[in-house]
Amino acid sequence: MNLYQMIFKRRSIKKYKKEPVPEQLKRDILYFGDCVSRLYGDIKVKMEICDNTQEDLSPKGLWKVEAPYYLVLYSEEKEGYLVNAGYIMEPVLLYMTGKGLGTCYLASVKTVKPAPAGFKQVIAIAFGYPKTLLYRDPATARRLPLKELCVFKEEAGESVKNILKAVRLAPSVMNTQPWRFIVYHDKIYVFSCREFLPSPYLLSLREISVGIMLSHLAIAAEEMWINVSLEADKAMEKKSYKSGAYVATAYLKEYKL
Repeated sequence: MNLYQMIFKRRSIKKYKKEPVPEQLKRDILYFGDCVSRLYGDIKVKMEICDNTQEDLSPKGLWKVEAPYYLVLYSEEKEGYLVNAGYIMEPVLLYMTGKGLGTCYLASVKTVKPAPAGFKQVIAIAFGYPKTLLYRDPATARRLPLKELCVFKEEAGESVKNILKAVRLAPSVMNTQPWRFIVYHDKIYVFSCREFLPSPYLLSLREISVGIMLSHLAIAAEEMWINVSLEADKAMEKKSYKSGAYVATAYLKEYKL
């Protein structure tokens, strides 16, 4: 199964078997992570797998999950680095799901290993072989319906609706789904919701979540044979929005064979 299909199958796993992951598969994960698209190509990132099969690591933070392995993403601290991190990591987790591994985003967990010089730890992912069911029925996913996430200004075609169905299933911190959309037949305006308690910590988690959502949009568009271009509309950026902030516009154009 490909990444698009995994969007509908992946679920967050909290319990893992004490079973080693083959070394070749771990190398494949890191190689795949090096190859996935970046939202911002000028931001350097690094990935590392931390082995906890001997239970000798002590990750720190809220909502930590005990797992045999942790995949850690480090990034340069530049504008957009949090959104970029989410955009990079979600395809990697979908790839891992397709390889039979369970995964779980750890919102605030830090590994005991220091970050490389010039980098900051952004995301840690618990992973391993699951004790519970690996796949979900997408109908059971606790997500808002599209009618609450989208305002349809024009009739959207089936391909655009399929993209939105994939976007709807994007994971987010505490399942907050901090995004809304204005939909036309050939473009989607993307907004992030305003935080009730706009602390730097919560804002950073929202940015990562938005990056994850944008990766679903890009993966689904490719599956639908639609070229997607994420651009900032200057006029939209200048406007003030009561309940959120403008993120970008996804311009959609079908590939012509």
